[in-house]
Amino acid sequence: MRWNVFLIGLISLVLTGCTHSCMDPGCLASDHVQVALKNPERVVFLAVGDQGTGKAAQQRVAHAMEKQARAMEGVDFVLLLGDNFYPTGVSSVSDPQWRTAFEHVYTGETLSRVPFYALIGNHDGYGNPQAELLYHRYHPASRWQMRACQDRLVMGKGPGGEPLLQLVLLDSTGSVASQADYARQALDKQKAVWQVVAAHYPFRSSGRHGSSQELIDNLLNKVLKNRVDLFLSGHDHDQEVIQLKGEPLQVVSGAGGSDLYVEYNPVQGSQFFDQTDYGFAQVVVTAREIQLTLLDEDAKVLYQTSLKR
Repeated sequence: MRWNVFLIGLISLVLTGCTHSCMDPGCLASDHVQVALKNPERVVFLAVGDQGTGKAAQQRVAHAMEKQARAMEGVDFVLLLGDNFYPTGVSSVSDPQWRTAFEHVYTGETLSRVPFYALIGNHDGYGNPQAELLYHRYHPASRWQMRACQDRLVMGKGPGGEPLLQLVLLDSTGSVASQADYARQALDKQKAVWQVVAAHYPFRSSGRHGSSQELIDNLLNKVLKNRVDLFLSGHDHDQEVIQLKGEPLQVVSGAGGSDLYVEYNPVQGSQFFDQTDYGFAQVVVTAREIQLTLLDEDAKVLYQTSLKR
């Protein structure tokens, strides 16, 4: 086992330039992923975090996601918000958890055909995060997509010909400075009708882990405020929506399969909080509107809100 871990790390360093921190320049995508859409004027995706247990709760949420995807007549992709494998990530690209917590979980007819773009979470960092970066290289038929620890997805067509959506993916296990630098460069480089950022750690949270003043001061206030429309995260095992003037709409969707947290310490701007239901988020983007829906493990709507242009 030790040799497997060593070899995966060595191959990762050669192919991607990444060390265990996952935050070296070689781990930051210099270009972007152009996401193919069925309809360039509409993006539909599901987002879920803290899901990777392989246990019954994750299976129930996966079935609900498939049910909702069918109800929407398909989705363009799924966004995994980190903590993809519990409790200590994966050891290699052949770790059994790839099957038990991912490949054999999201098996419905609809979700089996779409890409899953994944973020690194703190539990992933406890294992071998390079294996998550390398997995698609060794399994090119897999839906799993993680080509860099920080990346950006560009998709759709706005009314003026600009992209409809840019989705910036950050690595919460790296330094806040690295996240801020990458987000600033991404926002400066690519104009879009809507700007969305995703990371594992939330800025504000009414759940167990609470808010992060470091992230608020150095990433939210200095880089994202008044520039980003929506921020998606996980980490706290609940679902929450927070809205404050000048800040992006903030969503915690960490109820994807791991044990739920019961703590509730309401923060300013909290519009909705649920620590009793497993579930996931759905995001629908058009030129005029972002519609956010939180759903439970039966695909029943818990909360819905929207941002309008």
